[in-house]
Amino acid sequence: MRKALVSVLLSALLLALAAASASAASPAAAGSAACTPKTDIEAIVDDSGSMAITDPNRLRVQAMNLLIQTLPPSTTLGAVEFGSGIEGVPGVYEGTPAAYTLFPPEAIQPNSAAMEAALKANINADDGATDYNSAFAKADADNPGSQVRIFLTDGGHDEGTYNEAHLAHNVPTYVIGTGLYSTEDKARLKKIAADTGGKVYELEDASEVQAVVNDIGAELTCKTAPRKFTDELAQGESKTHTVTIGPKTKVLRVTLTWAQPGDSFKLTGLRIKSHGKVVALARPQKVAKPKKLKVTVAAKSSTFTVLKISHLRPGTLQFAVKGAKVSGGAAKVTTQVGGETG
Repeated sequence: MRKALVSVLLSALLLALAAASASAASPAAAGSAACTPKTDIEAIVDDSGSMAITDPNRLRVQAMNLLIQTLPPSTTLGAVEFGSGIEGVPGVYEGTPAAYTLFPPEAIQPNSAAMEAALKANINADDGATDYNSAFAKADADNPGSQVRIFLTDGGHDEGTYNEAHLAHNVPTYVIGTGLYSTEDKARLKKIAADTGGKVYELEDASEVQAVVNDIGAELTCKTAPRKFTDELAQGESKTHTVTIGPKTKVLRVTLTWAQPGDSFKLTGLRIKSHGKVVALARPQKVAKPKKLKVTVAAKSSTFTVLKISHLRPGTLQFAVKGAKVSGGAAKVTTQVGGETG
């Protein structure tokens, strides 16, 4: 009887340990099951005059374009910009509203072209001071039903006292801070993210804004966080990387982002190896029955390219990032690789 009881208790303990081990081994699966895609997003974009220094290539526009081109077409997206006249200084940016609508919250399709045109026409670092109160108030008035906000700025609130305006419509806020700002400014940005259950990204310059927005887009649509590679490449130079492909991964999305509009980068040598053998190639070669990878351009601009790779097989994907056109010696390119199961 005692032996039987010990045996039962031991079996129960082993089952509990096995369950705990399985849970710990697959946090991504647990996270995916608990994730609900966000379908209503509001962006708040700083266009104060200092952005001409901290983001001279208007990469915040390209980051928004990347979001527009890669979010599900049915997603509702709205955007406001902020940067008012300077208080107490007559004639400086006179008449500039503290915040105004770039485009109202609408489904991305069929409105994507109009959204991108509004960004191109209006985000020019041609506003004045930085008023967080008005920025959040305008975003809330435009889109009171938004589920999440993306707040992009290069500095601190400098128009009167900040009244915790992010709490009026308390939804997760992804805060992207670029350029030079004070310890007080950094603390405020961290607090906005923490109070709302969002995240803060502190960037030294604007070169990573597109990659950060791409990460945010993946999280909001419940995709696995993409693998990230950063290279400094001169024209003609390339760097090889590898990514493991599991049996459930049906499509890979590869996003290349860079800072200079005149530069360009591309992927070369795409192949999948399994047990030391090439089992899939981007282009057929003299290899025993390789499967042909399908590579399509999903989105493109002067500072980013998004590729979709399908017809995958389990194994190790090998590819090279190449500087096709690079001005001024070497340039930084960020490559993000994310998988989709369907």
